[in-house]
Amino acid sequence: MSKPSITQEMSIPEIIQQYPATQEVFAKYGLHVEGYKALEYENLFATCKVHQLDLSKLLKELNQTAK
Repeated sequence: MSKPSITQEMSIPEIIQQYPATQEVFAKYGLHVEGYKALEYENLFATCKVHQLDLSKLLKELNQTAK
């Protein structure tokens, strides 16, 4: 089994599709795809910048959850 590799270039819907358990992590940070069209095409880097989130911390948590 390959190691999860969620990167800052991926969009939230793409991450959730590949790793459904990560939806809880996004919810914890207040990031919900439903009703927020920008999250459908924004990559994780841009999303973190807009929402003033720590990208490194979020990526670490997402990759741990995706295991």
